Amino acid sequence: MLDIRLLRHVLALKQYRNFARAAEFLRISQPALSRSIAGIEQSLGVKLFDRTPSGVEPTLYGQIVIDRGQGVIDQEEELRREILLMQGLEAGELSIGVAPFPFEISVCKAVAKLIARYPKLQLRISKDSPQAIIHRVLSGSIDLGIADIRHCHSDACLEIEPLPLHRIVCCCRKAHPLAGKPAPSLNEILGYPLVNPVFPPALAAILPAETTAGRVDAETGNFLPAITVDSIAAARIIAAGCDALLPIAPACVDAELQSGEFVILDFMAPWMHTQYAFISRKGRTHAPAALELMAQVREIERQAIERENSLIATHANFSPPNP
Repeated sequence: MLDIRLLRHVLALKQYRNFARAAEFLRISQPALSRSIAGIEQSLGVKLFDRTPSGVEPTLYGQIVIDRGQGVIDQEEELRREILLMQGLEAGELSIGVAPFPFEISVCKAVAKLIARYPKLQLRISKDSPQAIIHRVLSGSIDLGIADIRHCHSDACLEIEPLPLHRIVCCCRKAHPLAGKPAPSLNEILGYPLVNPVFPPALAAILPAETTAGRVDAETGNFLPAITVDSIAAARIIAAGCDALLPIAPACVDAELQSGEFVILDFMAPWMHTQYAFISRKGRTHAPAALELMAQVREIERQAIERENSLIATHANFSPPNP
């Protein structure tokens, strides 16, 4: 049986197709990598790579080793992860991918609470698009995703736990031409640029293909706001300085509503809500740190919904429909 370390050498050479670049990636010398590959070939009695003018190419034997070797590496990494789970909350690791709205509303606060209780935890948090998060969950590169599941095609390999729906209101600066206008129409709203993360295809189907507000991406089916950003903080700054409209959960603009910097337009539709969820790979055991984080997120989400209901009651001129 081949050593795991040697399998990694084969896979690196296949990836980079060049001894010097593969050796650099592996942090070993090029002669050491050459000796390693020659030793494997001698052990197996077959040639694994051909040297060509365009680079190193795997032979048929080499491709078999590569295909099987990747599975062995994946199993070893999963075994290591399962062992780390046993370390629990005191010294465990957790990698999560989070979409912009839950990142802003609950996840950062939940992480702060978690680390305050368990300061030795190691967390890796990346803010990303829902599609990227789903891909990384399926590949096993992150333990948990929190993203809008309207971007998610039905996949039997995914475990989904929905989180509460947040109503989305349309906010703008107090000097905006639509501020204070009674019941502006959707067409009037779409006459101004929107600043927001990407809208999922389910919402894109409701909106015109191209307006001042943004356009539908023909390739993905997503609606791209005129100002597409993945940072809610950046979206707030942009909306405060121009006539762009900001569709947002009220919890994200609490301070701006309280100060009067932002106002809520007199417009609401049943489809204006979030639909994000915990996303994980089916059959994969959650680490204790993930379970604790999820519990914290649930509680903060509950509090955020209560606060949002209060903000809408105070600052909006409509009774929101049930999402």
